[in-house]
Amino acid sequence: EREREQLTPPFFFGGAASGVKLGLGDFIFYSVLVGKAATADSWGTIFASYVAILVGLACTLLILSIIKRALPALPISIFFGLIFYFTTSESVSPMLEQLAVYQLYY
Repeated sequence: EREREQLTPPFFFGGAASGVKLGLGDFIFYSVLVGKAATADSWGTIFASYVAILVGLACTLLILSIIKRALPALPISIFFGLIFYFTTSESVSPMLEQLAVYQLYY
């Protein structure tokens, strides 16, 4: 029992060993999504993906505090991130470019 407590991974979110834990893999997937958004050459897409991941992480932590069971950290954040990425890269950015061409958007 004592050895199990000492073998806890060093990457966890929270101060106590019984707190909310996020693995290093979670942060890698988040950064891959934001990195992919950075290839779109649009600050709006990058910002939207970043904010969507934070909103998804907040929703995950909220659900975790309600049900008080282990919950994967990736699905909600990645879902929000992908929805915001495709929405901004396929709809919002082209619309803003057209508005800039016709000088309706400064």
